Parts: sequence; C-alpha cells; structure tokens
Amino acid sequence: MSADASELDGLAKAFRAIPAAMVPKMRGVVAKSALNTKKLMVADVKKSTHFRGKKKPGLDASIDYDLKVHEFSGDAVIEAEIGPNPERNPAAALAGIAYYGTSRPGGGTVRNPEDAMLEEAPNFYEYAFKATEGLL
Repeated sequence: MSADASELDGLAKAFRAIPAAMVPKMRGVVAKSALNTKKLMVADVKKSTHFRGKKKPGLDASIDYDLKVHEFSGDAVIEAEIGPNPERNPAAALAGIAYYGTSRPGGGTVRNPEDAMLEEAPNFYEYAFKATEGLL
C-alpha cells in the first residue's frame, strides 16, 4: 500500500523555515520594546530631583540598551539589556541608590526598572503577534 505524503513533506518544510523567518522579525520587536523601556526609565529618572541631570549629565544620560542575538542552527535567543551604563556616563554608579535607596534620605526615589518593563510588556506581545502573523 502506498500513500501520497507530498503535502505533509511541504508542510514539514514550511515548519522548518519558520524559525529562520522569525529571527529578523523578532529582532525588530525586541529592539522596539527595548527602546520604549529605555524611554520609560529615562522619564522616571528625570522625575527625580536627586538623580536627573541638572548642570551636568545625570543618571538619565547613562541609560541605554544593548541588543544581542545568539543564533545556532536556525534557532535564536534575542535579548536586550536595558539600564544605566557606566561606560556611557559615570553617574550610572548611582543607579542602586536611585532605585533602592540607602539608610539616608534621597535614595529610592526612582521607580524600579522592572515596572517600566512590565508597562511595556503588552506592547511587546502586540508587536510580536503582528510581526509573526502570516508565517504559516
């Protein structure tokens, strides 16, 4: 007994092509969400009288993001690291005090960076859905 499996072979080929097609689309999604999260974090720091830049650049000027794509055999991990960068501005050293405070007053006045990420999460899911629509 024989069976025509050509349609299944075509479907399998289409499934194998999905990861490679998703990488560039999702790279853009992660980059857009990272930029939005960075903007939220900068806005949060600018609200602080202690940590925003006044006469010289403050903690807000140190916040940036780095996008990394790790690919292997068609699969990928796409990640963004967002936050104060001491290479960009030495004021980044104050981030821990700005976010979590110390035993002295003036610290802990900036919203936790995780809150900015959670605020951006619904947008990320929407971007990801739109970017991957029609891949099958």
